[in-house]
Amino acid sequence: MKRLHYFSFFCKTVSSASSPRPHDAALLFAVLPYSASATASGAASTTGKHMFMAQYLVDSCGFDQEKATEVSKLLNGIESPQQPDSVLAFLKRYGFDDASVKRLLHYFPKCLLLDVEKTLAPKFRAFEDLGLSPSDIIHLVRSNPSTVIIKHERTVPKIEFWQDLLGSKDALVKLFKNRGILAYNIEKKIQPNIELLRECGLDGPKLASILRSRPLIVAQKADFLKSLIRRAEDLGVPRTSGMFLCTLRALVTVSPEKFNMQMELFRSFGWSDDDFVAAFQKCPTFPLKSSMTLQRTMEFLINEAGYASSYIAIRPILLLMSLERRLIPRHRILATLKSRGHCESDYKATTYMMLSEAKFVEKYIILYKDRYPDLSELYASLKHTNASDSGLQ
Repeated sequence: MKRLHYFSFFCKTVSSASSPRPHDAALLFAVLPYSASATASGAASTTGKHMFMAQYLVDSCGFDQEKATEVSKLLNGIESPQQPDSVLAFLKRYGFDDASVKRLLHYFPKCLLLDVEKTLAPKFRAFEDLGLSPSDIIHLVRSNPSTVIIKHERTVPKIEFWQDLLGSKDALVKLFKNRGILAYNIEKKIQPNIELLRECGLDGPKLASILRSRPLIVAQKADFLKSLIRRAEDLGVPRTSGMFLCTLRALVTVSPEKFNMQMELFRSFGWSDDDFVAAFQKCPTFPLKSSMTLQRTMEFLINEAGYASSYIAIRPILLLMSLERRLIPRHRILATLKSRGHCESDYKATTYMMLSEAKFVEKYIILYKDRYPDLSELYASLKHTNASDSGLQ
């Protein structure tokens, strides 16, 4: 504004004079507060700050040069390492490792501008007052980095809400692993969905159970949750059913498209759509498996184990068992015993697949160890070989 004022004054002066004089031009540039050299100096100063912060992010925070250059533009207020050093020192003392610090700074680089004594320390003390340990708080910040930026007066009530709902600190800490869970509005989104679940008879322990396993179910739009409830009922699982809770948990992950794709897969094995729905009603979680895994399991159970497809349809629990770590090793142990004249009746049933590991070993390995000492080594070898082949250890 001043520059325009001086320029206007100069123009009036020149226009009122009979002829311009050389010193008039000098007067103009003398009174203007900005000069090319001053502008260049300011630009150089800003560039210098960016270069300093970019190098700091590389040296102290493990950023690559490109990301450091990008982030440094957000940290113009830092002119010396003293401020960011204080933040990093606080986080390191608290137990954050380099990876956790880098992750936090990638999301919210401006936390390097925070005052440790006025902002960070009081925030972390407020979390501790809720009964959270330093390691709990680190988990909280890793999955919900916005908690470092948002005032703890807003975050603490959300943590208290979830803690009361879940009923235990362990469940609360597990909840923190759901990225961004504390960013959702309790009153506008979480509470209405919880009331909707309660209307379905899911309250108390049942509500806590679904929130522990699928907490994001109440972070969705209300229409999404209503559609899940309709899908469960359309599949023949009413709200009064003991399987309703398990069905909802499954449908959160299994989209209608995936459900239809799985149904098509089982048609290829001779199942009708009614067979598939009946199997789902008994065991709602088997469609969570990938199509490839389900196909390999069905092929093994039919082609090697010798079970009819219809037999598996009424025992869908078999589809939940690990092919490599349970189905193949146990079947081959029973096949070995059958070839030696034992376990004929057991071989035809699936009871041996249902046993706990300890019970299976006792009944089919230890019982025959004197006559067939090779069984133990064979079983261990089968489990190891199949686990290695599938990438499982």
